[in-house]
Amino acid sequence: MTSRHSLLLALAAAAVLGACGDDAPPPRTFLDGTASDPGILLAVNLDKALFMLQTGAPDERVSIPLGASSAVTPVGLSVLGNFAAVPLGNAASVAYVNISTETVDRYFTFPSGNATGSAFVNARTVVVCNQTTDQCGKFDPAQVGTEITGLVTVTQFPTSVVATGGRVFVVSSNLDDSYMQAGPGVVTEINPATMEIVRTFEVGANPQYAATANNKVYVVNSGDYGLNNGTLSVINLASNTVDPVISGFGDFPGPINIDTQGRAFISSFNYGTAVWNTVTEVFVKSPAVPLCVPSSGGACRGAADAVVAPNGDVYQAYFGSAALSEPAYYFVYDGSTFSLKDSIAVPIGPSGLVGVTFE
Repeated sequence: MTSRHSLLLALAAAAVLGACGDDAPPPRTFLDGTASDPGILLAVNLDKALFMLQTGAPDERVSIPLGASSAVTPVGLSVLGNFAAVPLGNAASVAYVNISTETVDRYFTFPSGNATGSAFVNARTVVVCNQTTDQCGKFDPAQVGTEITGLVTVTQFPTSVVATGGRVFVVSSNLDDSYMQAGPGVVTEINPATMEIVRTFEVGANPQYAATANNKVYVVNSGDYGLNNGTLSVINLASNTVDPVISGFGDFPGPINIDTQGRAFISSFNYGTAVWNTVTEVFVKSPAVPLCVPSSGGACRGAADAVVAPNGDVYQAYFGSAALSEPAYYFVYDGSTFSLKDSIAVPIGPSGLVGVTFE
């Protein structure tokens, strides 16, 4: 009797444990981040990889190879859901990356050229441009072939693409074959359904990057290297007009990211990161007193990019230099006080920072 009673108790206990197990949460994956900080930071680098780390546990990292060819030269990416589109530069192609499986699902190709700048319009439409042929096209991740189609010619030297509300805008530096300015920069609006040009906007000198907020497109005009003449152009999408150019953005500003507070983080290899409030239209951190970490000589280190992560901290990419044996870093600043919180060593040459959480 005792033996039979013990067996029944053991079976009952096993049943209870099994029921509890059914209700237990699934184990966390890399893309879940940590329990207290689910943020993931993505970038591309000179290792020809899509590099990711958990902002809550920076030593937890994933690197997704994008290709071994010397022509693979990624400089940026765009993200929608669990997928990323990564233009591969001289490889004249775009890697469509499944972030969940940590693999490149497919490659979409131009016949030749330099693929640069991409934007998801929606899950079925990705627009990408070709800096060599001055054309932009699109692909559907589910299409049968790998060709980038619907090619349309834009102003020469397109550098980046942004999309908002179903509208697509291509930033062209308007540089000639000698990389000299041929005229003012141009932003071209393209209808992503028909790939026809809707209208163009004339902006400042040598625009490189753009971001959207407040129903506006903010275009960074890099100007002339060494002449300290960077500016900002603002396109009002309600009226389809360009506001007067805003000066004071220092020497050769580049990547721009705008956070949920409307703060634009604009980075330069020459001074670090300026912070400009798009609501009040004043500098929070000017190029003269930028967000930066000084080098051993005391001067500000330049910045390849900066973004506010989901945890509210600012992550700034320092490119580093393999030739000078200078390591690359993510410098982490408090999002309110801008005080330096951390320095995270990362693979050489990070750019195109994106901070997200994954569901």
